[in-house]
Amino acid sequence: MIYKLLRFVSCVHIVVLSAIAPHLYAQKEQSLCEVTVRGVRPERFMVGQKVQEIDSVQLTRFRYSTLADFLQFQSPVAFKSYGAGQATSIAFRGTSANHTAVLWNGVNINSPSLGQSDFSTIPVAGFDQMSVQYGSAASCVGTDAVGGSIQLRSVPDFKQKGLQTLAAFRLESSENYTGQAGLRFNQKAGKNWIISGKTLLYGSIFNNDFGTEPHRTRQGESYSFEPTRTTQKGVLQDLYWQHQKGNLFSLNLWLTDNTLTIQPHQVPLREVTRTQAYRVLGSYQIGKTLIRTGFIRDVIDYGKGENLTPSHTEIDRFILRTEHDFSWIQSCDKGTNLKIGAELVHYNARVDGYGDEVKRENRADFYALLRHQFNGKLSASLNLRQALVTRFSPPFTPSLGVEYTAFTRPRTKISFSGNTSLSYRVPTLNERYWVNLGNPELRPERGFNKEIGVTWKQRLAEMNQFSVSVTAFHNLIDDWTYWNPERNYRVENLQQVLSKGLEFTVGLKTQWHKTQLDANLNYGLTDASQQKTYGPYTQDFIGKQLIYVPRHTFGGTLTTTHGKASLTVQQQFNSERYSTFDHSGRPFAPYFLLNAVLNYQFQKGNFRSDIALQGNNLTNTVYPNLKKNVMPLRTLSLNVIFYFQSKQPTNES
Repeated sequence: MIYKLLRFVSCVHIVVLSAIAPHLYAQKEQSLCEVTVRGVRPERFMVGQKVQEIDSVQLTRFRYSTLADFLQFQSPVAFKSYGAGQATSIAFRGTSANHTAVLWNGVNINSPSLGQSDFSTIPVAGFDQMSVQYGSAASCVGTDAVGGSIQLRSVPDFKQKGLQTLAAFRLESSENYTGQAGLRFNQKAGKNWIISGKTLLYGSIFNNDFGTEPHRTRQGESYSFEPTRTTQKGVLQDLYWQHQKGNLFSLNLWLTDNTLTIQPHQVPLREVTRTQAYRVLGSYQIGKTLIRTGFIRDVIDYGKGENLTPSHTEIDRFILRTEHDFSWIQSCDKGTNLKIGAELVHYNARVDGYGDEVKRENRADFYALLRHQFNGKLSASLNLRQALVTRFSPPFTPSLGVEYTAFTRPRTKISFSGNTSLSYRVPTLNERYWVNLGNPELRPERGFNKEIGVTWKQRLAEMNQFSVSVTAFHNLIDDWTYWNPERNYRVENLQQVLSKGLEFTVGLKTQWHKTQLDANLNYGLTDASQQKTYGPYTQDFIGKQLIYVPRHTFGGTLTTTHGKASLTVQQQFNSERYSTFDHSGRPFAPYFLLNAVLNYQFQKGNFRSDIALQGNNLTNTVYPNLKKNVMPLRTLSLNVIFYFQSKQPTNES
């Protein structure tokens, strides 16, 4: 471990010296270019990788959606779901749910015991910005980012004046209900400080009782529904204090409480899972230095039948992070950014399945992220990270990326990108410490990701433009963990998996008179299969598509806006998916989904309302997604939001 740390420090010295030497004369910043902004986001160092910024208008339009329902139409990723409001996990570029890092304000919020996030419990309305990063990004964000990462951010709005309140509700024909209430404010505090903040309270009830009669697909297969009931509630609180010199204090709070009940009316068959999360972050940005502390508690209670003595999981995380940004800028087209940081995390795990002893673990990450803009056409990044874990040895993970603009005209831009990176995943606490089944001697999963891409942007007129991007990826993952049925499901490093494919994205914006059209389409071809195994019982798995991973995905949104009215159409297609590793069972049939949202905005003075009529699964498609139970059929909902903006007081002091 000491050797790895010394090796990392040596690499950091090389990076720092190579960055500083050519630019010592430019330490005095000459402009306020984007590259000199304090607190540079990690995505800026992901040169050569595909990073999708989600449009804020889309976030507002689908504020009632969960992250799973929203992203399946925005990106070529596959989701595995048990139904509306039930456990939903992601399959990013053919990897498993454990291979996607979900970051809230820069902190990984994946469950330490399960190693993944339930996307059905994350509300779109809770965040101001969102980006989707494709491919491995361990050097920038750490463990779990083998297939990709989801970045959720809260940001202050110091331009807003006064107080804005909102109240919102959603009524669905399937007896599912959602409510939200919140406020935003921005106020001067004395001569030197500005206070900005956001509060959001949200809750949902999903009554998934569609009857006991089986339903048939177009292929003649018969499926039945399993009644479930889900309640979700949460609070998000963001507070920011900014000094006139630019120093910024922030406090972010996110509390969640979700209860899923399977077979709520049949006590002998009933299963109840309650998950709670308490997340608190405090940050201080002074100049280009960030100091952040945090506390996260994840709680899971699971019981059957009368649920008198549920199994209990409670894991606490104590987080300390510090990082500093350096900038050497010559012009807006030439300069260097360097971010150096470290993060320390202490775990306390009280889990019934681990025995009576509290499991404690320390983790540390040391990283250096370097980006250099050679000129207006060429940029590159070199990122380094070394993680340290108690009784574990994660690998050193560098990455190298390049972007080059090969063709530039006033209305045309064609650019190429490429990235190669190593990644890793620290096993979950369940995989390491579960009594009799966990394996403390597990090796870290190691990924080697390569990708290349080309993007063409064309402006036909002032309000008419389109873009096309194509990305090819190749991700080889060694020591993939597997709960081995041949050894009573003891977890072991047993597989090597290769995920490769292509992704196409098309965007179009056009305006004709007072009508605006926005279209975003995406297609993904994913071939994910085992290349070799470390046990004789899995020879039949070689070369076969991984379970629940569709080879073809297609989705997109089309929005037409005229005045205060808009119509959005969403579509999604998934090809067949297998539920057995050796493909011995019949695959799930392909399916196509179609949604539509008709929205109208009314405003009078300081009052505004958004009213929407939304239809989901308009084709009434019967399709299973994860197990034999099918997903919801056609539903209609009424979505209403009320906004009130208070007048700015005349005396701001």
